[in-house]
Amino acid sequence: MIIGVVAAKSYSNRFPNKNKFNFEGEPLFWHSVVPLLESKMVDKIYVATDDYEIKQHCIERGVSVIWRNSNASDTDDKLINIIKFVYYSITEEPEIIVSIMANCPRHTSDDVERAIQILKTNALREVRSYDNTGVENGILVLSREVLKKTNEISCYVGAISTGGKEIHYREEIENI
Repeated sequence: MIIGVVAAKSYSNRFPNKNKFNFEGEPLFWHSVVPLLESKMVDKIYVATDDYEIKQHCIERGVSVIWRNSNASDTDDKLINIIKFVYYSITEEPEIIVSIMANCPRHTSDDVERAIQILKTNALREVRSYDNTGVENGILVLSREVLKKTNEISCYVGAISTGGKEIHYREEIENI
């Protein structure tokens, strides 16, 4: 089983309400959910959030939500900790988790499927996406082994190049 995860917190220091910002008719975080929905390889999707609007948006569209209470949400929480929170909160036992950061539009279901295939074909533990300049841009594919270990960085890592863009400031979204 392959699970998709988008961590969409309510608060952003550099760009207030970033994940809910209307980008091309949808909240920014939703652009990270869509490639997971469109992938033929992803079996189920969860959005981990502490925001009621994000939760409602997902529920209205049939996407499952993992609620992160304020005591489980830290603005500096590492993505791996959020993914592990989801992993240990669900009843499924996925072999792979695919995460797309909520502030990274322009990924496609093809990007997701290429990353999964690279992980499987090469017996890797994680695959990350990068733009054409070598900057990480939001897709993270993890094997179950990575999630069961304590916050270790894998030595079996692969990479794919995608057209995604990581957004931190409002000005960046206006230029993509």
